[in-house]
Amino acid sequence: MRDQARTWSAAEKLDYLRRKNLGNCQRCKLAGSRTNIVFGVGNPEAELMFIGEAPGFDEDREGVPFVGAAGRKLTQWLGRLSLTRDQVYIANVLKCRPPNNRDPEPDEVERCSPFLRAQIRAIAPRVIVALGRHAGMLLLGDGHERTLREMRGRSWAYRDPGGAHEALLYVTYHPSYVIRRERELPPGQRNPADDTVMADLQQALQKLRSV
Repeated sequence: MRDQARTWSAAEKLDYLRRKNLGNCQRCKLAGSRTNIVFGVGNPEAELMFIGEAPGFDEDREGVPFVGAAGRKLTQWLGRLSLTRDQVYIANVLKCRPPNNRDPEPDEVERCSPFLRAQIRAIAPRVIVALGRHAGMLLLGDGHERTLREMRGRSWAYRDPGGAHEALLYVTYHPSYVIRRERELPPGQRNPADDTVMADLQQALQKLRSV
């Protein structure tokens, strides 16, 4: 099977991963409270991949990542970059929604992150954008605690633990954080967090197009 899989397209690898490896996953406690597993969506051959932290209410209901308010914000950012969701691939670290949208817990990340890493190997993106601190910390994988402010504004190297793939990694704010900041501002005032994310995304896209 392993030799046969080497000849598969990225779409075939993702389909096998979703149906056979992930299946009706019961590997952590989130299985008991989820409505749907949220696998991933987009272009299996994408050179640019976005990775969030975990599904929210709308994602859990529909089984698709980034479809609620955060998803609309991400789609808006992509539009400003002259990109569509069909041109990139979008996934989360966790495939099931944590109760009340709480932060992912270490045991949940440990059980679920191998599926994300397998997605990355299948897609083989050249650039990855981590949306939020938890996604950034996992993908950096060096065990050091860092704030999001420390991680953003520069490129890092994502390295598959097995050495199967490397990509440039950028870390920026999660859309949900930007939306919260927006609500705190007076009507009509420009959101500095939104500008920060756009600067980060433009940096990532510029690097993608130059290599």
